[in-house]
Amino acid sequence: MKRSILIVLTFILIFITVACSQGTSIDIGDALGKSEENFRKLEVIDTTAASFDGEKDVKFRLMVEGNPSEVEASILFNRILEVIAKYSNRSDVWDYYNGYFDIENHDDGVIYEGEKLIDEELIVQSK
Repeated sequence: MKRSILIVLTFILIFITVACSQGTSIDIGDALGKSEENFRKLEVIDTTAASFDGEKDVKFRLMVEGNPSEVEASILFNRILEVIAKYSNRSDVWDYYNGYFDIENHDDGVIYEGEKLIDEELIVQSK
């Protein structure tokens, strides 16, 4: 009886140790690369740039012609969130990473910035 309890407790301890030591298993670099390709296919996007600091911060820039409205910028920033989540294969990707986004045009530079911090909503502001 004592031996079977010891075996069960050992199994539970091993299971808990393995479960708690698992990382997020998100290849954010791959997700960013695929997301850039996705946005470059859109007619309204000239080019994109993305980076990851190796810890928690993701940056993503969209280069556009013209001046989108704040509503259009919000739609694009939300689409960035969705596309990165799609390519990371994790709907909870934004529980692990902060997102800093901007939209830039050739004439005026950065015209909108978006910020999505862990456990917070997306904030969009014009520059």
